[in-house]
Amino acid sequence: MPALNVEFTDTEMVRLRERAALAGRSLKQHIHDVTVEEADRLAFVEGAVEEATRILPGVAARFPEGLR
Repeated sequence: MPALNVEFTDTEMVRLRERAALAGRSLKQHIHDVTVEEADRLAFVEGAVEEATRILPGVAARFPEGLR
């Protein structure tokens, strides 16, 4: 299975361990989940922007006085 070696400062590691403990996950699982969730979030935002760009001309045409 592919893996990454990522370097963190001591302060960052403390924060990450604290967050993992609060989430009830191992550090490894926490880092994995946060990384995948961020990639999914970015893909969602990119898709939403594309869809908004696609439909915005039709919305503007239907509401020429503008949306407030």
